[in-house]
Amino acid sequence: MKILDIRNNFSPELASKEAALALLKGRVVAYPTDTLYGLGVNVFDTDAVRKIFAIKKRSDKKPLPVMVGSIGMAKAVAVIDKPRERILKNFWPGSFTFILKKKPIVSFLVTAGRNSIALRMPDHPFCESMIRDFEGPITVTSANISGEEPSPDPQEIISRFLEEDARPDVFIDGGVLPESDPSTIIDLTTDNPRIVRINPTNKQNLLNILETIQIK
Repeated sequence: MKILDIRNNFSPELASKEAALALLKGRVVAYPTDTLYGLGVNVFDTDAVRKIFAIKKRSDKKPLPVMVGSIGMAKAVAVIDKPRERILKNFWPGSFTFILKKKPIVSFLVTAGRNSIALRMPDHPFCESMIRDFEGPITVTSANISGEEPSPDPQEIISRFLEEDARPDVFIDGGVLPESDPSTIIDLTTDNPRIVRINPTNKQNLLNILETIQIK
């Protein structure tokens, strides 16, 4: 596992380009986001996606959330009409995950056999840089073994992965992340937006906005 410390001795710009190159080669990158450390692979590389499940010891019946860098990138993998696009623009970038109907280009391995896909656009400079360099959607599942509590401390995460045979190929160390709640999840697969999980810190603001949202 190659560790790139972007706080001290490695340029974030160079780390972003190295991470993008690793993704192109089918490798797994661990990286900081606006909530937790994530595990990223090229969404369209089935072998790389399988590595994520192996590293996390995750059931393939659980879908993987996906990070996008723009509405256009989101439209490449999900069905997004004008009303849904307005909703996404209201909340992105930020700690909001939206469930949308997937397009056939996305493997059912990513979505665990479902016809929907969970998309995020994190509000984090390294995420923005990496996905801009990679120019494609990337998985954004938490960097932990399934069933174990995710840690904001990269040293704890690295130590845990080093105990395992399956581990990320590249680890972007952005330091200990601020304490944060998981992203809010909103289901937009029907004409009535449904809150699946809500972040307590933005609950009232979210409820106020959702009251004004109409899909039709």
